[in-house]
Amino acid sequence: MQDSQPALRTLTSDPSQTLQLIVDPPASGSWNMAVDEALLAAAAEEGTATLRLYQWSEPTLSLGYFQRYEDRRQHAASLESSVVRRSSGGGAILHDHELTYSLALPSRLVPDPHQLYLHVHRAFMAILTRLACGAGSDWSLRLCEEDEHAAAGNEPFLCFERRSCGDVLLAGAHAGASNASPAPSWKIVGSAQRRRRGAILQHGSLLLEHSAAAPELPGFADITGQIVSIDALLAAFPGDVGAVLGVQLSEADFPNAIRAVAEKFERSKYDAESWTRHR
Repeated sequence: MQDSQPALRTLTSDPSQTLQLIVDPPASGSWNMAVDEALLAAAAEEGTATLRLYQWSEPTLSLGYFQRYEDRRQHAASLESSVVRRSSGGGAILHDHELTYSLALPSRLVPDPHQLYLHVHRAFMAILTRLACGAGSDWSLRLCEEDEHAAAGNEPFLCFERRSCGDVLLAGAHAGASNASPAPSWKIVGSAQRRRRGAILQHGSLLLEHSAAAPELPGFADITGQIVSIDALLAAFPGDVGAVLGVQLSEADFPNAIRAVAEKFERSKYDAESWTRHR
């Protein structure tokens, strides 16, 4: 397993800033994306900082903003899954057995957006190292060190088959390696960003187990043979993210004002065919 726990470094520090924590039950793709956009609007207009942890009520394919809707036909296993379009870029993600997070932050807390990507991913590495350190483990985590771009027109459809600098890669003996060859590495954490004046949204996923709707992608348990529970991640992850941002963490009920804005975004945008199929 990983020999040492990745050090968590503070991205910025503002003792006056509170990071509100919202933990949501599983929900539809349109609702999850609408809430993330509502939180981005609150960060831009009110200076609110929010960490949201959530799941999905059914296997759901989220298309990156720039992907063509028709391209989902490339992926037969997910054709029966629900589909939603994200406001962030990147490849398609099949959301099923995973923990998803979003960070909606005022820009003053994020002097370097790429560093936010790296710091949050290091927090995931630290947590997985702490929670899955059983005897006899044979796995390792690392950050991808450089972008791996495919030739034009040949970019994999799924985000977790692409690799960008800062993605979390996991290698383990359960992932199909033989004694004669090194263990292959798999992307298990990836994130995307959307920026608007005065704020930034970063959201991403940790793959915990493979999904029947994306059988080519193993999750953490498939690769390591160890199960990390959602409850354990919900207990550990917020504190590490608060430490990374150098802010005070405060658990919050779902704000009524955010709910009203999210309902509007869901009706007018994320639940509309005109948005989902606009490319």
